[in-house]
Amino acid sequence: MVATRSKEGPRILILDQDTPVRVRYHAEGAANVVFIITSSRGVVSEDDDYGPVGSTTEDGIPRIDVRLKGKLLRLRKDVPSVTPVVDSHRHYENHIEPLFPAESLVEQLVCNITPAFVRKCNVALRMEEEPLMKRPKKRHGVNLSETESHGLLITDMTCDDKHASTEFKPKWLAQSPSAPPGSKRCRTCALRAMRDVKSNAKLATSRRDSADFCPLTLVSGDKDLIRPSLEPILLKSIGAPLDILKFVNLTLPYFQNLHLFKLLRDLQVQKDPQGVLEVDSSNVDFMTAMALRDCTFFLKIPNQDEKEGARIEARLGDLDLKTPDGGKGDYWMETEQQLIDEGWYTATEKTPAPKGRCVCLLSRK
Repeated sequence: MVATRSKEGPRILILDQDTPVRVRYHAEGAANVVFIITSSRGVVSEDDDYGPVGSTTEDGIPRIDVRLKGKLLRLRKDVPSVTPVVDSHRHYENHIEPLFPAESLVEQLVCNITPAFVRKCNVALRMEEEPLMKRPKKRHGVNLSETESHGLLITDMTCDDKHASTEFKPKWLAQSPSAPPGSKRCRTCALRAMRDVKSNAKLATSRRDSADFCPLTLVSGDKDLIRPSLEPILLKSIGAPLDILKFVNLTLPYFQNLHLFKLLRDLQVQKDPQGVLEVDSSNVDFMTAMALRDCTFFLKIPNQDEKEGARIEARLGDLDLKTPDGGKGDYWMETEQQLIDEGWYTATEKTPAPKGRCVCLLSRK
């Protein structure tokens, strides 16, 4: 591992085949894979494992660049619709980062990666298919891009001995500007209802996941509306129902007064006041709005036995540039028109959505 200096001045960390770290699969989405960074021994790194490049521990083990401490590694997949890391990060720096307090965002640090390092990561990725099988089946066979020369080091928001953690997508915290007057469903609930009917209604009826809540409840400020939304969010990551009750009670006051979601909602509205059917989808404000509608909310929650005053840590991440390229612009418009024409917003669809799912806040008024 060596360090260099970019044209702008700051050193850029380079990860290559000689970097004294191992990577361990953590999670992935459609466009990126996130890895946990460990020491060359394959264990989660201790403080002594970090230090100046080229230095060693008392045991003679090469130390890890200190800039990797508290970071996860996010690498781009080899899929055609994904924006190169540098382009997406430039948009983030210019159009996303200035909108939020620094402590509310997952920090992003661009690093250089060599093809040899990516190949090493691809080997680790394939190991999660067989025999370990930690990688979701639908993601099998999709590798990292060996032509991408950059990755992102991001704030580690995973759980540890002192914290539980969860993540979810808040989605559209305000109604779509294109929705018909008198709609009974918000944009997220309308899309969920349509997908439930068009995919597998029986499966959808029994499914409980982090999407099974109305986003509008999160900005309501009403604890009686927020509590039922927190339960499926926490159930997915924390598990046991008894633990859920504990963590709901811990986080409910926090969510009731969470200004970050209200800021996110206001920015979604500000950046796209017209709606996808009326705006140029290559407009930078609209692309920013679509990024804000697809970001991830990361939450680290102190365990109940933590000392009084322990702080909940919350950050927004996955704020990638959303361009209309690769047919995505057409998809956005077609989806919106379908939600309108088929009555999903107004709850007048021909085949009713299955019962037992969450009820949109708009239909409760």
